[in-house]
Amino acid sequence: MERIIQFNNVHHRSKERIKDLGEVFTPDIYVDAMLNLFTNENNFFWDDEEIVFFEPCCGHGNIVIAIFLKRVEALYEKTINHSNEYAAYYAVANALNTLWAIDVDQDNITDCRSRLFKASLAFLAEKLNLTDYDSLIKRDKEYIAHLLCVIKWQVHENEMLSAMINNKQQSRANAQKTRVSSEWIAENDPNPINFQKTWVSNFIKHQSKNTTPILFRHALKFIDSRYQTKNCLFDFAQGVLVKSSTQNTGMNSGELWSRI
Repeated sequence: MERIIQFNNVHHRSKERIKDLGEVFTPDIYVDAMLNLFTNENNFFWDDEEIVFFEPCCGHGNIVIAIFLKRVEALYEKTINHSNEYAAYYAVANALNTLWAIDVDQDNITDCRSRLFKASLAFLAEKLNLTDYDSLIKRDKEYIAHLLCVIKWQVHENEMLSAMINNKQQSRANAQKTRVSSEWIAENDPNPINFQKTWVSNFIKHQSKNTTPILFRHALKFIDSRYQTKNCLFDFAQGVLVKSSTQNTGMNSGELWSRI
């Protein structure tokens, strides 16, 4: 992953949020027009797996979802002729592994995660000709656990002015440029983003040590508990998922997360 495309856009919900968070609304028509600018570039392809997308003010996910949908469809078309069985799984995994989004507002993050999770499940169900998410989860709960983890890992609460610099002193100084940023950094430590440390790279690192990431274990527990675990790590997914059996029926598409 060599190229990082960064989006500086925020979203609107109320006059209070405009005042407090600087949020404004970007209509879908403008989102599409902006993304089409990339399509017109000679060296840009939506299925280029070396490109990383970064949304530093994701709001409730308008741009994030638009990017994901274009990306996942392109990756699917790229893969379908080589692996009909796993093309949809591979496309979703790679689309998410090359997508980062942050926001200072936790409600925005929850909304964005939830929408991204729902879009991922819907894409998989459509391409696999499944009528419900229950059937999808029964096929391979490990893959769904990875899906939960990558969205939790790469869409998170953070502050954009400090997140791009791996220097705490400079990060804090940058965050003082706006009231919202300075207030956020006063309550939270700087959290610089390492775009190389994706969920996939983290999982592979644990595999090399014969260990399992704690987050992944929590995700499996969340699925096995029928989405009713006491911790709130995956609250964003509870409203999306239906009650279902979580036993694996044999497919092992979860291994794809170790092959990206």
